[in-house]
Amino acid sequence: MSLKAMQPDPFQLFADSVREGRVFHGRVTKLVPFGVFVEVADGVEGLVHLRELTEAPVKAPEEVARVGEALSVAVIEVDRERRRLALSLRQVPPDSW
Repeated sequence: MSLKAMQPDPFQLFADSVREGRVFHGRVTKLVPFGVFVEVADGVEGLVHLRELTEAPVKAPEEVARVGEALSVAVIEVDRERRRLALSLRQVPPDSW
């Protein structure tokens, strides 16, 4: 058994402590055609879908974000079974920036 297998799963630990609507400050790790991946905790990334980047429609994530950029994002869904974290940039309250 590997040392990593003996460590707690960072995603599950994160999922245990988070609720929808909570705002995190993270870094953009990757841009993909359908959105932006943001690391919100060590070993935990979530997706900000294109429709959640801004109020106005965007065609490409490059219009809004760059890799390495710091963003404030709100949790909109935690899917434990598929280990997916859905995030939103447009649902972050203005006082959280």
